[in-house]
Amino acid sequence: MWWIAHRALPQLDGSIALPGLAAQVRVKRDAWGRPHITASSVEDMAMAQGYVTAQDRLWQMDVLRRVGEGEISEVVGVGPRGVALTSDRLFRTYGIKQAAERDAAALDPESRALFEAYARGVNAFIASHQNRLPWEFVALGYKPRPWTPADSLAIVGYMCRTLSNTWPQEIDRAWVTQKVGPDRAAQLFSQDSPDDRVIVGGAPPPGDPANSVSTSDVDRAGNVAPGFSPAFPSLRSVSPAARAESEAFSFLAGSDENNEDVRAGTGSNNWVVSGAHTSTGRPLLANDPHLEFTMPDIWYAVHLTAPGWNVAGVALPGEPLVILGHNDRIAWGFTNDGADVQDLYVETFDSANPENYRANGQWLKADVRTEEIKIRGQAAQQFDVYTTRHGPVVERDGNTGYALQWSALQPGGLSHSYLLMGRAQNWQEFKDALRDVVGPAQNAVYADVDGNIGFIVAAKIPIRKKGDGSVPVPGDTDDYGWTGYIPFDELPQVYNPPGGIIATANARVVGPNYPHYLTDRWAAPWRTERIYDLLSARNNLSPADMNEIQNDVLSLPDQRLAAALVQASRAALPQDTRTHDLLARLANWDGLAEANSAEDPFVIATREAFLRNVLSPYLGEDTDRYSWRSAVFVDWLLRERPANWLPQGFRNYDELLIHSADDAVAQLAAETHNSDPSAWTLGARNALAIYHPLGRAGILRRLFSIGPLPQSGDVFTVKAMTHTHGPSMRFVADLSDWDHSLLEITAGESGQFLSRNYKDEFSEWYAGRPIAAPFSEAAEESARVHTLLLNPAP
Repeated sequence: MWWIAHRALPQLDGSIALPGLAAQVRVKRDAWGRPHITASSVEDMAMAQGYVTAQDRLWQMDVLRRVGEGEISEVVGVGPRGVALTSDRLFRTYGIKQAAERDAAALDPESRALFEAYARGVNAFIASHQNRLPWEFVALGYKPRPWTPADSLAIVGYMCRTLSNTWPQEIDRAWVTQKVGPDRAAQLFSQDSPDDRVIVGGAPPPGDPANSVSTSDVDRAGNVAPGFSPAFPSLRSVSPAARAESEAFSFLAGSDENNEDVRAGTGSNNWVVSGAHTSTGRPLLANDPHLEFTMPDIWYAVHLTAPGWNVAGVALPGEPLVILGHNDRIAWGFTNDGADVQDLYVETFDSANPENYRANGQWLKADVRTEEIKIRGQAAQQFDVYTTRHGPVVERDGNTGYALQWSALQPGGLSHSYLLMGRAQNWQEFKDALRDVVGPAQNAVYADVDGNIGFIVAAKIPIRKKGDGSVPVPGDTDDYGWTGYIPFDELPQVYNPPGGIIATANARVVGPNYPHYLTDRWAAPWRTERIYDLLSARNNLSPADMNEIQNDVLSLPDQRLAAALVQASRAALPQDTRTHDLLARLANWDGLAEANSAEDPFVIATREAFLRNVLSPYLGEDTDRYSWRSAVFVDWLLRERPANWLPQGFRNYDELLIHSADDAVAQLAAETHNSDPSAWTLGARNALAIYHPLGRAGILRRLFSIGPLPQSGDVFTVKAMTHTHGPSMRFVADLSDWDHSLLEITAGESGQFLSRNYKDEFSEWYAGRPIAAPFSEAAEESARVHTLLLNPAP
């Protein structure tokens, strides 16, 4: 195995002849293995990027395209708990492969040249390394097929699914609404919090969250139109299959997270401050996108130079150019906005002819295609995919089907993505580069060397005739169709705001005065609030300060709940002596979610128990189907203490809180199989695990994966962490001197486990220590360790 892995290590020095290059390309690498590619044309630059990325990440690239195209079972079998096969069925149902091939055929000439050049580089590596492929190919007994532009677009589809998948929760929301009734649903699904820090559209209204409920036929509380009965009682059997999608990627990341923020693809932070807040008088920009952890990392750090391009940052393996980073004039960063770009339409199929469905009083014939999934070690499986005028049917229960309309599946939905910002020189050019982007919807922050800062939500976000798409709507009428997208110039955006600070953390960015609907499925507001608090307190911020904020572990809602528990303990007595002791400790707790803290897991478990106790009279054992800003709802309950939500048997909320604290103690003891509260630390309950897909146990886990390790941070801290979800990279751009910028990815640049760069960055990332990211020719030359020349060949 050592020999197989060692022979696959890339050549880093000397020269290599590549057919298809027009001129020599220079590839310099530093000690972290990060390449700086210098070419005399953009096409040569893209080709070299494809070749160099394949040197380090070819198997990961192959896995990502196979996931997007629904072909992962072919090489790994059904996967643990059947997740690989589940993933394939879902992506085949979506039709990501067909959409990628369609959009690749329609690329504009400039984009086509870039994607084809990148593919030539990947294929040059594949062709020259047929007998020296990474060990994963050897272990699984297959070789990669040639790369195509459609493969790169399929990876875009994979990321769109990761960051904009809401339809399973729309089914759950309708089910919960039926169980609790419209009045309670209005409070459960409110988007309002007094702690929101909106950027556009004014401050949200304070007080009772029911104030925000709309009166549309399908309103934001999840109420359905009068007379519309889409067989919701049967959804109890349908929805678990839909929710299984959240586990489909445990093959890639080893995750079965069920946290509301993780399921929504949230956890990211970005912010930008003007020179008024910095030590240099120039802006600083920070970004730490949070995703599922993988080995190797989902990001690939690179610096690309060619005529018209001088951009550094991170790319997706399999995608040309840089997605997040800076050039010599501007810097930018993203967090997921969560705009709702998926709608479910309830279709009624003909029992006599199951291919026909009803639309406007007529029967239309659905498009039906047969998909065949090859499965390693088993016979292939076939199934039919039905597509209505709205999109593919993702769930079907008898004659009722749920068709998905999704912006990513519309023509151009995968080809118009975030690739061209790297050549923008100012705010207007930056916006122009985003003008045709379809998605996934991102909160983009911006800064330039002239001292300007800005923010924009970029994506094609639908405008609906009626309703807001938060629950399934009737498909047999045109009343709920999309009429177009929010005009680009009307998307949320600001430029040089008076306060000189812009921060987003997946929470609400638009207030009630913003005229269009984005979503009401925002993340909780407390990470954003904490970032604003830390930034506003300083006027001499440095890149090191930005990194320190990225690693902040103060949990504002946990601190608030701890104070409520201490207050409640004065009016109600716990039954468990361990609860009494933990409550006493909360009186002096500083709210830090540190690895050695037993207070933080106790508070988190109490919140979970409190919510179960409130909802179980209505939802029974299925309280987990309420996935929303649940902590915001709990915060509202404890602030307003409405009598209509207090469960029977409790005289007041203090009794309910202390009872829930006793429940939490019992839960923690059962989870840890240890009755001693000193063993219930956050580091033990939230241990970090970064798995290689083939390294989940035994010697393979020790060789290829990282963890489990104790870690600080929870889902409400700026350093938002779960077992397998957190900051996939940390980036700070210093607009006064690019060489003072910082960049670190989770593990390392290489996907080859014998490489010194396989997980050399992990110790710095884990400790929160920043890594310098030199940019100037002089600074990079002083850091250079390797030089590889790629030369033209016949």
